[in-house]
Amino acid sequence: MTEPTQSDTRRALETGLTGLTFPRKVIVVGAGLAGLAIAYELARHGSQVTVLEATDRPGGRAYTLREPFADGLYAEAGAMTVTPYCHYSMHYLRELGVGLERSDLLDPDFAYFIDGKFATTDRASLARLGLPLTDEERGMDVPEMIDTYVQSVCRKLQPDIDAPEWSVTERLAPYDRQSVHEALRAAGASEAAIDLMDPFFLEMRGGDLKAASALSWLRHEASPHSMARADGRWSKIAGGTDRFPRAFAEHLKDRIRYRNPVVRVTQDATESRVTFVDHGTLQTLAADHVVMTVPFSAIRHVDFSDAGLSEAKQDAMRRLRYSSIVRVYLQMRRKFWHEANLSYSTDLPIRWVRDATPHMPGPRKIIECMMTGRRARAVAAMTDEERLRFTLDQLEEPLPGAAEHFETGTSVVWDQRPYTEGAYILPERHHSTLMPAIRKPEGRIHFAGEHAAFEPNGGAMTFALESAVRTLVELGHGADPA
Repeated sequence: MTEPTQSDTRRALETGLTGLTFPRKVIVVGAGLAGLAIAYELARHGSQVTVLEATDRPGGRAYTLREPFADGLYAEAGAMTVTPYCHYSMHYLRELGVGLERSDLLDPDFAYFIDGKFATTDRASLARLGLPLTDEERGMDVPEMIDTYVQSVCRKLQPDIDAPEWSVTERLAPYDRQSVHEALRAAGASEAAIDLMDPFFLEMRGGDLKAASALSWLRHEASPHSMARADGRWSKIAGGTDRFPRAFAEHLKDRIRYRNPVVRVTQDATESRVTFVDHGTLQTLAADHVVMTVPFSAIRHVDFSDAGLSEAKQDAMRRLRYSSIVRVYLQMRRKFWHEANLSYSTDLPIRWVRDATPHMPGPRKIIECMMTGRRARAVAAMTDEERLRFTLDQLEEPLPGAAEHFETGTSVVWDQRPYTEGAYILPERHHSTLMPAIRKPEGRIHFAGEHAAFEPNGGAMTFALESAVRTLVELGHGADPA
Protein backbone atom coordinates (compact mmCIF):
# COMPACT_ATOMS: atom_id res chain seq x y z
CA MET A 1 0.00 0.00 0.00
CA THR A 2 1.02 3.64 -0.33
CA GLU A 3 2.05 5.36 2.88
CA PRO A 4 -0.86 6.73 4.91
CA THR A 5 -1.02 10.53 4.93
CA GLN A 6 -1.43 12.69 8.00
CA SER A 7 -5.12 13.02 7.13
CA ASP A 8 -5.49 9.25 6.67
CA THR A 9 -3.90 8.69 10.06
CA ARG A 10 -6.01 11.27 11.87
CA ARG A 11 -9.18 9.92 10.24
CA ALA A 12 -8.29 6.37 11.27
CA LEU A 13 -7.95 7.48 14.89
CA GLU A 14 -11.23 9.37 14.87
CA THR A 15 -13.16 6.48 13.31
CA GLY A 16 -11.83 3.89 15.75
CA LEU A 17 -9.59 2.10 13.22
CA THR A 18 -12.64 0.68 11.47
CA GLY A 19 -12.19 -1.13 8.19
CA LEU A 20 -8.72 -2.44 9.08
CA THR A 21 -7.76 -6.11 9.29
CA PHE A 22 -4.87 -6.68 11.66
CA PRO A 23 -2.31 -9.51 11.67
CA ARG A 24 -2.86 -12.58 13.80
CA LYS A 25 0.43 -12.20 15.69
CA VAL A 26 2.61 -9.12 16.23
CA ILE A 27 5.72 -8.44 18.33
CA VAL A 28 6.22 -4.84 19.47
CA VAL A 29 9.74 -3.89 20.54
CA GLY A 30 9.69 -1.12 23.14
CA ALA A 31 7.09 -0.09 25.73
CA GLY A 32 7.29 3.65 25.19
CA LEU A 33 4.06 5.43 24.34
CA ALA A 34 4.20 4.42 20.67
CA GLY A 35 4.70 0.75 21.44
CA LEU A 36 2.07 0.77 24.17
CA ALA A 37 -0.54 2.41 21.93
CA ILE A 38 0.10 -0.06 19.11
CA ALA A 39 -0.14 -3.03 21.46
CA TYR A 40 -3.26 -1.61 23.13
CA GLU A 41 -5.10 -1.26 19.82
CA LEU A 42 -3.94 -4.60 18.45
CA ALA A 43 -5.06 -6.39 21.62
CA ARG A 44 -8.45 -4.65 21.46
CA HIS A 45 -8.86 -5.82 17.87
CA GLY A 46 -8.05 -9.45 18.60
CA SER A 47 -4.40 -9.78 17.64
CA GLN A 48 -1.96 -11.81 19.68
CA VAL A 49 0.56 -9.16 20.68
CA THR A 50 3.73 -9.35 22.76
CA VAL A 51 5.68 -6.29 23.89
CA LEU A 52 9.39 -6.77 24.59
CA GLU A 53 10.75 -3.99 26.80
CA ALA A 54 14.43 -3.77 27.72
CA THR A 55 13.93 -1.87 31.00
CA ASP A 56 11.81 -2.59 34.06
CA ARG A 57 9.07 -0.01 33.43
CA PRO A 58 6.74 1.27 30.70
CA GLY A 59 6.96 4.77 29.25
CA GLY A 60 10.39 5.21 27.74
CA ARG A 61 11.04 8.95 27.78
CA ALA A 62 7.73 9.63 29.52
CA TYR A 63 9.63 9.33 32.77
CA THR A 64 8.64 10.70 36.18
CA LEU A 65 11.23 10.73 38.97
CA ARG A 66 9.78 9.86 42.38
CA GLU A 67 13.01 8.88 44.12
CA PRO A 68 14.90 10.01 46.17
CA PHE A 69 12.46 12.79 46.99
CA ALA A 70 10.50 13.22 50.23
CA ASP A 71 6.89 14.20 50.97
CA GLY A 72 5.52 12.73 47.75
CA LEU A 73 7.44 15.20 45.57
CA TYR A 74 8.23 14.20 42.02
CA ALA A 75 9.74 15.76 38.90
CA GLU A 76 9.60 15.09 35.18
CA ALA A 77 12.76 13.81 33.52
CA GLY A 78 11.26 13.61 30.05
CA ALA A 79 7.93 14.55 28.44
CA MET A 80 5.94 17.06 30.48
CA THR A 81 3.51 19.07 28.35
CA VAL A 82 0.17 18.49 26.62
CA THR A 83 -1.47 21.19 24.52
CA PRO A 84 -5.04 21.25 23.15
CA TYR A 85 -3.45 20.62 19.75
CA CYS A 86 -1.89 17.33 20.83
CA HIS A 87 -4.75 15.44 19.18
CA TYR A 88 -3.36 11.95 19.65
CA SER A 89 -2.40 12.52 23.29
CA MET A 90 -5.77 14.07 24.09
CA HIS A 91 -7.60 11.15 22.45
CA TYR A 92 -5.84 8.50 24.52
CA LEU A 93 -5.82 10.51 27.74
CA ARG A 94 -9.60 10.78 27.51
CA GLU A 95 -10.01 7.13 26.57
CA LEU A 96 -7.81 5.91 29.42
CA GLY A 97 -9.27 8.33 31.98
CA VAL A 98 -5.99 10.11 32.72
CA GLY A 99 -6.47 13.63 34.09
CA LEU A 100 -4.72 16.91 33.31
CA GLU A 101 -3.59 19.93 35.33
CA ARG A 102 -2.33 23.36 34.36
CA SER A 103 1.21 23.26 32.95
CA ASP A 104 4.08 24.48 35.14
CA LEU A 105 5.54 26.17 32.04
CA LEU A 106 2.76 28.76 32.08
CA ASP A 107 3.16 32.08 33.88
CA PRO A 108 6.76 31.61 35.04
CA ASP A 109 8.61 34.40 36.80
CA PHE A 110 11.10 34.27 33.95
CA ALA A 111 14.40 36.11 34.15
CA TYR A 112 17.88 36.11 32.66
CA PHE A 113 20.99 35.83 34.81
CA ILE A 114 23.83 37.05 32.59
CA ASP A 115 27.28 38.21 33.64
CA GLY A 116 26.16 38.11 37.26
CA LYS A 117 23.11 40.35 36.72
CA PHE A 118 19.39 39.68 36.54
CA ALA A 119 17.12 41.05 33.82
CA THR A 120 13.64 40.41 32.49
CA THR A 121 12.54 40.36 28.85
CA ASP A 122 11.60 44.07 28.60
CA ARG A 123 13.78 46.66 26.86
CA ALA A 124 14.70 48.73 29.91
CA SER A 125 15.79 45.70 31.90
CA LEU A 126 17.78 44.24 29.02
CA ALA A 127 19.56 47.57 28.57
CA ARG A 128 21.08 47.20 32.03
CA LEU A 129 22.90 44.06 30.89
CA GLY A 130 24.94 46.01 28.36
CA LEU A 131 24.73 43.29 25.73
CA PRO A 132 26.23 43.86 22.25
CA LEU A 133 22.83 44.17 20.56
CA THR A 134 22.35 46.09 17.32
CA ASP A 135 20.86 49.57 17.44
CA GLU A 136 17.55 48.18 16.18
CA GLU A 137 17.54 45.38 18.78
CA ARG A 138 18.07 47.86 21.63
CA GLY A 139 14.60 49.14 20.81
CA MET A 140 13.02 45.70 21.17
CA ASP A 141 11.95 43.46 23.99
CA VAL A 142 12.48 39.71 23.58
CA PRO A 143 8.96 38.96 22.23
CA GLU A 144 9.57 41.63 19.59
CA MET A 145 12.88 39.99 18.67
CA ILE A 146 11.11 36.66 18.26
CA ASP A 147 8.45 38.28 16.09
CA THR A 148 11.05 40.06 13.96
CA TYR A 149 13.47 37.20 13.46
CA VAL A 150 11.24 34.12 13.73
CA GLN A 151 7.54 34.70 13.34
CA SER A 152 8.03 37.11 10.43
CA VAL A 153 9.81 34.31 8.54
CA CYS A 154 6.98 31.91 9.42
CA ARG A 155 4.46 34.43 8.06
CA LYS A 156 6.48 34.82 4.86
CA LEU A 157 6.40 31.05 4.34
CA GLN A 158 2.64 30.70 4.71
CA PRO A 159 0.68 28.66 3.81
CA ASP A 160 3.43 26.08 3.19
CA ILE A 161 5.03 26.15 6.63
CA ASP A 162 1.98 25.11 8.65
CA ALA A 163 0.05 23.12 6.05
CA PRO A 164 -1.82 20.22 7.70
CA GLU A 165 -0.36 17.81 5.14
CA TRP A 166 3.35 18.39 5.74
CA SER A 167 5.62 18.39 2.70
CA VAL A 168 8.83 20.17 1.75
CA THR A 169 7.84 22.55 -1.01
CA GLU A 170 10.17 24.49 -3.28
CA ARG A 171 9.79 27.56 -1.03
CA LEU A 172 10.67 25.60 2.10
CA ALA A 173 13.50 23.43 0.83
CA PRO A 174 16.28 26.06 1.18
CA TYR A 175 15.64 26.26 4.92
CA ASP A 176 16.40 22.57 5.32
CA ARG A 177 19.88 23.31 3.99
CA GLN A 178 20.39 25.97 6.70
CA SER A 179 20.94 25.63 10.42
CA VAL A 180 18.78 27.55 12.87
CA HIS A 181 21.76 29.75 13.68
CA GLU A 182 22.37 30.51 10.02
CA ALA A 183 18.72 31.38 9.46
CA LEU A 184 18.68 33.74 12.43
CA ARG A 185 21.87 35.46 11.34
CA ALA A 186 20.52 35.77 7.79
CA ALA A 187 17.41 37.45 9.23
CA GLY A 188 19.67 40.03 10.91
CA ALA A 189 19.82 38.74 14.48
CA SER A 190 22.95 39.47 16.49
CA GLU A 191 24.63 36.75 18.54
CA ALA A 192 23.39 38.48 21.70
CA ALA A 193 19.80 38.47 20.44
CA ILE A 194 20.06 34.79 19.52
CA ASP A 195 21.17 33.99 23.07
CA LEU A 196 18.19 35.91 24.45
CA MET A 197 15.70 34.13 22.18
CA ASP A 198 17.21 30.66 22.53
CA PRO A 199 15.40 29.69 25.79
CA PHE A 200 12.03 30.14 24.07
CA PHE A 201 12.73 27.74 21.20
CA LEU A 202 11.35 24.22 21.31
CA GLU A 203 9.89 24.52 24.80
CA MET A 204 13.03 25.97 26.34
CA ARG A 205 15.23 23.11 25.16
CA GLY A 206 17.67 25.19 23.15
CA GLY A 207 21.17 24.06 22.29
CA ASP A 208 22.70 22.88 19.03
CA LEU A 209 21.29 25.78 17.01
CA LYS A 210 24.29 25.50 14.69
CA ALA A 211 23.36 21.92 13.79
CA ALA A 212 19.55 21.85 13.80
CA SER A 213 17.59 22.22 10.55
CA ALA A 214 16.07 25.68 10.20
CA LEU A 215 13.12 24.15 8.37
CA SER A 216 12.29 21.71 11.18
CA TRP A 217 12.60 24.55 13.70
CA LEU A 218 10.41 26.94 11.69
CA ARG A 219 7.78 24.22 11.29
CA HIS A 220 7.69 23.94 15.07
CA GLU A 221 7.70 27.69 15.68
CA ALA A 222 4.82 28.16 13.22
CA SER A 223 2.76 25.50 15.01
CA PRO A 224 0.56 25.80 18.11
CA HIS A 225 3.17 23.73 19.98
CA SER A 226 5.56 26.71 20.05
CA MET A 227 6.27 28.43 23.37
CA ALA A 228 5.58 31.72 21.57
CA ARG A 229 1.96 30.58 21.16
CA ALA A 230 1.45 29.05 24.59
CA ASP A 231 -1.90 29.77 26.22
CA GLY A 232 -3.72 28.89 29.42
CA ARG A 233 -4.87 25.57 28.03
CA TRP A 234 -1.38 24.05 28.10
CA SER A 235 -1.41 21.17 30.58
CA LYS A 236 0.56 18.49 32.32
CA ILE A 237 -0.61 15.04 33.35
CA ALA A 238 -2.12 15.09 36.82
CA GLY A 239 0.03 13.20 39.28
CA GLY A 240 2.96 12.75 36.89
CA THR A 241 3.55 11.94 33.23
CA ASP A 242 4.25 8.28 34.06
CA ARG A 243 0.54 7.80 34.77
CA PHE A 244 -0.10 7.95 31.03
CA PRO A 245 2.04 4.94 29.99
CA ARG A 246 1.02 3.07 33.13
CA ALA A 247 -2.63 3.45 32.11
CA PHE A 248 -1.82 1.77 28.80
CA ALA A 249 0.23 -0.91 30.55
CA GLU A 250 -2.64 -1.72 32.91
CA HIS A 251 -4.69 -2.82 29.91
CA LEU A 252 -1.85 -4.96 28.56
CA LYS A 253 -0.68 -6.62 31.79
CA ASP A 254 1.07 -9.94 30.95
CA ARG A 255 1.44 -9.02 27.28
CA ILE A 256 4.46 -6.87 28.27
CA ARG A 257 7.72 -8.68 29.04
CA TYR A 258 10.08 -6.40 30.97
CA ARG A 259 13.88 -6.71 31.08
CA ASN A 260 13.86 -8.49 27.73
CA PRO A 261 16.21 -6.49 25.49
CA VAL A 262 16.06 -7.37 21.80
CA VAL A 263 19.38 -8.18 20.14
CA ARG A 264 18.43 -9.52 16.69
CA VAL A 265 15.59 -9.21 14.17
CA THR A 266 15.23 -11.31 11.01
CA GLN A 267 12.49 -11.91 8.47
CA ASP A 268 11.57 -13.90 5.39
CA ALA A 269 8.55 -14.09 3.12
CA THR A 270 6.37 -15.82 5.73
CA GLU A 271 7.32 -14.47 9.16
CA SER A 272 9.54 -12.20 11.22
CA ARG A 273 11.62 -13.31 14.19
CA VAL A 274 13.00 -11.52 17.24
CA THR A 275 15.82 -12.74 19.46
CA PHE A 276 16.02 -11.27 22.96
CA VAL A 277 17.70 -11.78 26.32
CA ASP A 278 15.54 -13.24 29.09
CA HIS A 279 17.20 -13.83 32.49
CA GLY A 280 20.57 -14.65 30.98
CA THR A 281 19.28 -16.82 28.14
CA LEU A 282 18.66 -16.07 24.47
CA GLN A 283 15.13 -16.71 23.25
CA THR A 284 13.45 -16.24 19.88
CA LEU A 285 9.83 -15.45 19.08
CA ALA A 286 8.22 -15.49 15.64
CA ALA A 287 5.29 -13.38 14.45
CA ASP A 288 3.58 -12.19 11.31
CA HIS A 289 4.98 -8.68 11.80
CA VAL A 290 7.39 -6.84 14.11
CA VAL A 291 7.10 -3.19 15.11
CA MET A 292 10.32 -1.46 16.20
CA THR A 293 9.75 1.58 18.40
CA VAL A 294 13.35 1.77 19.62
CA PRO A 295 15.08 5.15 19.11
CA PHE A 296 17.54 5.01 16.24
CA SER A 297 20.26 6.07 18.69
CA ALA A 298 19.86 2.67 20.40
CA ILE A 299 18.54 0.55 17.52
CA ARG A 300 22.11 0.36 16.25
CA HIS A 301 22.76 -2.31 18.90
CA VAL A 302 20.21 -4.63 17.25
CA ASP A 303 21.48 -6.99 14.55
CA PHE A 304 19.47 -6.60 11.32
CA SER A 305 22.01 -8.33 9.08
CA ASP A 306 19.45 -10.96 7.98
CA ALA A 307 16.44 -8.63 7.96
CA GLY A 308 16.92 -7.36 4.42
CA LEU A 309 16.74 -3.68 5.35
CA SER A 310 17.11 -1.20 2.52
CA GLU A 311 20.25 0.90 2.27
CA ALA A 312 18.09 4.00 2.81
CA LYS A 313 16.84 2.62 6.15
CA GLN A 314 20.32 1.67 7.28
CA ASP A 315 21.60 5.11 6.29
CA ALA A 316 18.83 6.79 8.33
CA MET A 317 19.67 4.62 11.33
CA ARG A 318 23.32 5.67 11.11
CA ARG A 319 22.71 9.37 10.49
CA LEU A 320 19.78 10.34 12.75
CA ARG A 321 21.15 12.30 15.68
CA TYR A 322 19.63 12.81 19.12
CA SER A 323 19.78 15.80 21.46
CA SER A 324 22.03 15.68 24.49
CA ILE A 325 20.11 16.60 27.64
CA VAL A 326 21.12 16.45 31.30
CA ARG A 327 18.53 17.27 33.94
CA VAL A 328 19.68 17.70 37.55
CA TYR A 329 17.21 17.77 40.45
CA LEU A 330 17.99 19.25 43.85
CA GLN A 331 15.57 18.85 46.75
CA MET A 332 15.50 21.92 49.00
CA ARG A 333 14.15 21.72 52.52
CA ARG A 334 12.06 24.84 51.95
CA LYS A 335 11.31 27.51 49.35
CA PHE A 336 13.87 30.26 50.02
CA TRP A 337 13.29 32.37 46.88
CA HIS A 338 10.59 34.96 46.37
CA GLU A 339 9.34 34.01 42.88
CA ALA A 340 6.08 32.05 42.74
CA ASN A 341 7.21 30.11 39.64
CA LEU A 342 10.96 30.54 39.39
CA SER A 343 12.55 30.21 35.94
CA TYR A 344 16.00 31.56 35.01
CA SER A 345 18.01 31.34 31.82
CA THR A 346 21.67 31.80 32.65
CA ASP A 347 25.03 32.12 30.92
CA LEU A 348 26.38 29.67 33.51
CA PRO A 349 26.97 26.03 32.48
CA ILE A 350 23.76 25.00 34.28
CA ARG A 351 21.87 27.03 31.63
CA TRP A 352 18.21 26.78 32.74
CA VAL A 353 17.07 26.85 36.37
CA ARG A 354 13.47 26.38 37.43
CA ASP A 355 11.25 25.32 40.27
CA ALA A 356 10.10 21.86 39.16
CA THR A 357 7.41 21.78 41.85
CA PRO A 358 5.81 25.26 41.89
CA HIS A 359 2.30 24.05 42.69
CA MET A 360 3.05 21.10 44.95
CA PRO A 361 2.09 21.43 48.63
CA GLY A 362 4.48 21.35 51.55
CA PRO A 363 7.63 23.25 52.45
CA ARG A 364 10.05 21.23 50.34
CA LYS A 365 10.72 22.03 46.69
CA ILE A 366 12.75 20.58 43.83
CA ILE A 367 14.99 22.87 41.78
CA GLU A 368 15.78 21.58 38.31
CA CYS A 369 18.80 22.62 36.26
CA MET A 370 18.63 21.54 32.63
CA MET A 371 21.60 21.55 30.29
CA THR A 372 21.57 20.86 26.56
CA GLY A 373 24.08 20.33 23.78
CA ARG A 374 27.75 20.86 24.61
CA ARG A 375 26.97 21.82 28.22
CA ALA A 376 25.10 18.56 28.71
CA ARG A 377 27.93 16.55 27.21
CA ALA A 378 30.40 18.24 29.55
CA VAL A 379 28.54 17.47 32.78
CA ALA A 380 27.72 13.98 31.46
CA ALA A 381 31.43 13.22 31.78
CA MET A 382 31.21 13.71 35.56
CA THR A 383 30.23 11.09 38.12
CA ASP A 384 26.76 11.39 39.63
CA GLU A 385 28.20 12.86 42.83
CA GLU A 386 30.42 15.30 40.95
CA ARG A 387 27.48 16.40 38.81
CA LEU A 388 25.33 17.20 41.83
CA ARG A 389 28.13 19.11 43.54
CA PHE A 390 29.00 21.03 40.36
CA THR A 391 25.37 22.01 39.79
CA LEU A 392 24.87 23.05 43.39
CA ASP A 393 28.03 25.17 43.32
CA GLN A 394 26.92 26.87 40.09
CA LEU A 395 23.41 27.44 41.44
CA GLU A 396 24.72 29.33 44.44
CA GLU A 397 25.49 32.38 42.28
CA PRO A 398 21.97 33.15 40.97
CA LEU A 399 20.25 31.51 43.95
CA PRO A 400 22.25 32.17 47.15
CA GLY A 401 21.33 29.75 49.92
CA ALA A 402 21.03 26.72 47.63
CA ALA A 403 23.86 24.83 49.34
CA GLU A 404 22.47 25.60 52.78
CA HIS A 405 18.98 24.33 51.91
CA PHE A 406 20.00 21.31 49.80
CA GLU A 407 18.93 17.90 51.12
CA THR A 408 19.23 15.33 48.32
CA GLY A 409 19.30 15.11 44.57
CA THR A 410 19.64 13.08 41.43
CA SER A 411 20.24 13.55 37.72
CA VAL A 412 19.26 12.03 34.39
CA VAL A 413 21.85 11.92 31.61
CA TRP A 414 19.85 10.99 28.54
CA ASP A 415 22.89 10.18 26.39
CA GLN A 416 23.81 7.50 28.92
CA ARG A 417 20.37 5.96 29.46
CA PRO A 418 20.58 2.33 28.32
CA TYR A 419 18.33 1.47 25.37
CA THR A 420 17.64 5.17 24.76
CA GLU A 421 20.97 7.02 24.35
CA GLY A 422 19.54 10.46 23.67
CA ALA A 423 16.68 12.71 24.66
CA TYR A 424 14.75 13.24 21.41
CA ILE A 425 15.66 13.60 17.75
CA LEU A 426 17.84 16.51 16.71
CA PRO A 427 16.72 17.15 13.11
CA GLU A 428 19.93 18.34 11.50
CA ARG A 429 20.27 20.03 8.13
CA HIS A 430 18.77 17.91 5.30
CA HIS A 431 16.56 16.10 7.82
CA SER A 432 13.67 16.11 5.34
CA THR A 433 15.60 13.72 3.10
CA LEU A 434 15.74 11.13 5.92
CA MET A 435 12.09 11.30 6.96
CA PRO A 436 10.55 8.98 4.34
CA ALA A 437 13.18 6.31 4.99
CA ILE A 438 12.73 6.60 8.77
CA ARG A 439 9.00 5.87 8.53
CA LYS A 440 9.02 3.32 5.69
CA PRO A 441 8.20 -0.30 6.63
CA GLU A 442 10.70 -2.91 5.52
CA GLY A 443 8.83 -6.06 4.59
CA ARG A 444 7.30 -7.36 7.80
CA ILE A 445 9.19 -4.88 9.99
CA HIS A 446 7.55 -1.54 10.85
CA PHE A 447 8.94 1.55 12.59
CA ALA A 448 7.25 3.86 15.10
CA GLY A 449 8.23 6.35 17.79
CA GLU A 450 8.66 10.12 18.00
CA HIS A 451 11.41 9.94 15.37
CA ALA A 452 9.01 8.27 12.92
CA ALA A 453 6.19 10.82 13.04
CA PHE A 454 5.13 13.00 10.11
CA GLU A 455 6.39 16.13 11.86
CA PRO A 456 10.10 16.95 11.49
CA ASN A 457 10.57 17.41 15.24
CA GLY A 458 10.59 15.03 18.15
CA GLY A 459 10.19 15.29 21.88
CA ALA A 460 6.37 15.26 21.95
CA MET A 461 4.15 12.48 23.22
CA THR A 462 1.58 13.24 20.55
CA PHE A 463 4.13 12.70 17.76
CA ALA A 464 4.97 9.26 19.17
CA LEU A 465 1.27 8.42 19.29
CA GLU A 466 0.72 9.73 15.76
CA SER A 467 3.42 7.33 14.57
CA ALA A 468 1.62 4.53 16.42
CA VAL A 469 -1.66 5.15 14.61
CA ARG A 470 0.13 5.45 11.25
CA THR A 471 1.76 2.07 11.91
CA LEU A 472 -1.62 0.56 12.80
CA VAL A 473 -2.98 1.77 9.48
CA GLU A 474 0.01 0.13 7.73
CA LEU A 475 -0.60 -3.11 9.58
CA GLY A 476 -4.33 -3.01 8.97
CA HIS A 477 -4.06 -2.47 5.23
CA GLY A 478 -1.04 -4.57 4.40
CA ALA A 479 -1.23 -7.38 6.93
CA ASP A 480 -2.05 -11.03 6.50
CA PRO A 481 -5.61 -11.60 7.81
CA ALA A 482 -5.98 -12.75 11.38
